[in-house]
Amino acid sequence: MTLRPLITLLLVALVALPLSAEAAGQTAKAGVAQAGAEAQKWQKDAVLVNVSTLQANPDGTAAKWGYMYYSAKAKKGYTVDVKDGKVVETLEVNPYIKDAVGEFADSDKVMAEAKKNGLKVKGKAAMSLMMMGQATKSPGTAWSVVGGYEKGDVSILLDGKTGKFASKSAIP
Repeated sequence: MTLRPLITLLLVALVALPLSAEAAGQTAKAGVAQAGAEAQKWQKDAVLVNVSTLQANPDGTAAKWGYMYYSAKAKKGYTVDVKDGKVVETLEVNPYIKDAVGEFADSDKVMAEAKKNGLKVKGKAAMSLMMMGQATKSPGTAWSVVGGYEKGDVSILLDGKTGKFASKSAIP
């Protein structure tokens, strides 16, 4: 008789495990310190130029975030992947992004604003933060959030610093 409550408790814990593993993601800002420290070991002048994931949860967290840095001195890029608060992979790359993003709104706030403005997440979302509009009079940091890739799905562009809605486009 005393085993029944213990078995019930264990079954409840086993059923809840996948849910907590799914919810165990972190926001984009959560890995910045670890990624930045790793990038500084690579090049002292490294600046953050991109933050992204292809696997964002509907709450704006992800199990793994990729951070891209640029070194003007080395004329190289450096990617740092952070998962569960730890650096899991680094790679020196040819730079395709060179402008620093600076301070930015965190991914959970950005996702909430994107959903408020029509984003529907089908499974996982793609999120990317980078400087945009360099060839215009008003360049700025922007978050791009994509909830799906089928006809009618939308992508939302948000101000990178404030997280406020900027524009929406639908896949034709």
